[in-house]
Amino acid sequence: MAPPLTNPRRAAGGYAAGGSGESGSPVIAPLTGYTVALATEHRRPALAVPLQEAGAKVLAVQALRTVAQPGEDELRAATEQCLAAPIEDLIVTSPFGFRAWLASAQRWHLADRLTTAFGRARLLARDGAAADSLRELGPREIWSTAAASTEELLRYLLAHPVAGRRIVVQVDTPSLRELCRALRRQGADVVEVPTYRAHPPNHSEHLRRLADQLIRRQIDAIALTSPEATENLLEQAEHDRRLPNLLNALCDDVTAVCLGPLTAAPLVAQGVRPLIGPAGYTDDLVATLIAMLPANAVRVELGPHQVEIRGQAVVVDDQLIPVQPVPIAVLRSLARSPGRVMSCADIRRNMPAGAAVDDHAIEMAISRLRRALNGTQLIHTVIRRGYRLAS
Repeated sequence: MAPPLTNPRRAAGGYAAGGSGESGSPVIAPLTGYTVALATEHRRPALAVPLQEAGAKVLAVQALRTVAQPGEDELRAATEQCLAAPIEDLIVTSPFGFRAWLASAQRWHLADRLTTAFGRARLLARDGAAADSLRELGPREIWSTAAASTEELLRYLLAHPVAGRRIVVQVDTPSLRELCRALRRQGADVVEVPTYRAHPPNHSEHLRRLADQLIRRQIDAIALTSPEATENLLEQAEHDRRLPNLLNALCDDVTAVCLGPLTAAPLVAQGVRPLIGPAGYTDDLVATLIAMLPANAVRVELGPHQVEIRGQAVVVDDQLIPVQPVPIAVLRSLARSPGRVMSCADIRRNMPAGAAVDDHAIEMAISRLRRALNGTQLIHTVIRRGYRLAS
């Protein structure tokens, strides 16, 4: 159900309270044992919170940097497009960007025409501050949602017929482009007014380290929230001559989830098939990860034990046991053929690309596994032949 619109003069934006979990025996959260990377424009994205609540270890990486200084030519072209026909809905997402837009329109002698066009539209503001920037122009009937977020405004519009409506969206963040696309797919005539510019992050080392962790399979899934985030990650890997290794990881072992088709396009062009959110909402990313990532677990029944091998942990009879990357890769290789004797060479062939291990490293991994799985006797040594899991 779409959130109801509220008038900021009568209702302030708020937050929905989360429910508490049921009491009783502990339940292992669906993403416990998995590491999820977030490639966003923020160092501390709000998206991390629900993923952590679902049990994931979250690594947030600033994959792009935005500044509230729109490109002059792009902004003017969008302004002239706004004035080409009547505006039925205007969405204001940030007061600073909106005022900067009006200041530019004043220099181009277009401010009066723009203000007149706004006066005939339904005005929707992200929050009280955005509404105040509109009130400076004179209007008093300005609407928002109780959640005080741009995403909720667009969710409201998408839940109603928009075919043929002319909607102007002040875009202050790259991720909003996915929701604008969703409006177009429902038949709306959408004008995007960008009041920001996107740049690569200040420190390329963050993207370089992220690519390295993906290649080494130290990360189980990556969530990408804008086309720029995807492009910057791929460009950094190409600059470091590691793009083929990164693409192999994203094709084989690492789950890539994209906010929408625009975010996914650079990966698709490289032959990667990421999971794509249906409408461009950030909570879709969380739902997709919770639904799909556990499906990658290897589940086997070994004698009296139920074993589930997650990204960075093993669940044995409902007990979660953290395991280091190389040992768990060895265990995953053995678990794919339970009961079969595998030599060190066999195990090496099944290890992720980029995991440089020799016979000694595999022997040490087996030793660590036995200590971690103490008391289960799941791993057997077959003298001069190799190792196998108990059947």
